[in-house]
Amino acid sequence: MQRNQAHGFTLIELLVAIAIFAIIAAMAYGGLNGVIHQRDNTLAAMKQLRTMQLAMTIIGRDFSQLEPRTVRDGMQGPPQPAFAGGKQNIPQVIFTRGGWSNPLAEVRSTQQRVAYELDNGKLMRLSWPELDQGSQTEPLKQTLLDHVTDFSLRYMDANGQWQEQWPPLNSNANAFLSRLPLAVEIKVTIKDQGEFTRLIEAHRNDDGT
Repeated sequence: MQRNQAHGFTLIELLVAIAIFAIIAAMAYGGLNGVIHQRDNTLAAMKQLRTMQLAMTIIGRDFSQLEPRTVRDGMQGPPQPAFAGGKQNIPQVIFTRGGWSNPLAEVRSTQQRVAYELDNGKLMRLSWPELDQGSQTEPLKQTLLDHVTDFSLRYMDANGQWQEQWPPLNSNANAFLSRLPLAVEIKVTIKDQGEFTRLIEAHRNDDGT
């Protein structure tokens, strides 16, 4: 009577099985790593989009509530225009806006002096606690966007023409102390994201223009 002999795996068969398992594991890991990488990219893009949306909301709120209120740099200083902007200006654009919320019912104006500037790749929003502040008054600075490569603005005058600065070149500075642009075009270019443009209808001047 013959007994059935149990046969095990040979060394070669074990090595082949291990190699196949390693290949499958590597493929599975590569696929999982790709999914995780894609998820991280998606989350980063969503975060950047939310940041851009918030920045544009703040910018739109500021420029849509322009006020023709001039200010003084100190109590004895000459009047400064309600709105001033230009590529070479520091800050690049500065203006008076209304609608400054006051949830704590503080004793202060609902108007606010606001400015925007590009500082080392950061789009900064500056605001002052008082309209007529001294030269030593420090503004509150808020970073709206990072990795900004360009920040430019254009201003529409009463004739519907776009100006690169405000008050426009060769204009009577005194006549423009309280005059506001009809609209402001804002362009922001962000590294690896491209250019974003926002056109904001601004305040109508007292003479209807």
